[in-house]
Amino acid sequence: MIDRDFAVCSFGLQGRRFIMAVDKMLVAFDESEGSKKALKTASELAAANPNAHIDLVYVVPIPMLNSDQMASFQSILDLMISDGEDLLAAAASDMGDDVASRTDSLLLTGTNPASEILRLADQREYDMIVIGNRGLSGLKEYTGSVSHKVLAGAKVPVLVVK
Repeated sequence: MIDRDFAVCSFGLQGRRFIMAVDKMLVAFDESEGSKKALKTASELAAANPNAHIDLVYVVPIPMLNSDQMASFQSILDLMISDGEDLLAAAASDMGDDVASRTDSLLLTGTNPASEILRLADQREYDMIVIGNRGLSGLKEYTGSVSHKVLAGAKVPVLVVK
């Protein structure tokens, strides 16, 4: 629940209410429906808190390649990076001017998006990570889910939005 009077995130646990100030959020974005919902949720949190700042991150997934393969892959990677930049710009424009003015877009590259998100979270002092859920279930949820890996590896609270 977003408490607009206090611009904080509050939640209940075993009949107790907790309140947490959320001033700096890392929002993972990949254009999936889950990440769009996560961005909307983070935008609502930030809109309720004039001190809130969002780092919107997109990870360009690159395969593990040797140096010869990487040389031939470079032009494809350049296109993927350009597409990622466009994706972040479009996402930021959907946030509303007030929240967008307090948002930085970050583009990362790496072989494992969850690891890159966790590395970024370790380098900066976030109050919360907000990430979407693609709805994987069963074994795929545990072996392939970026949100599950981020949830398991993060040192700060993670809000997984379905």
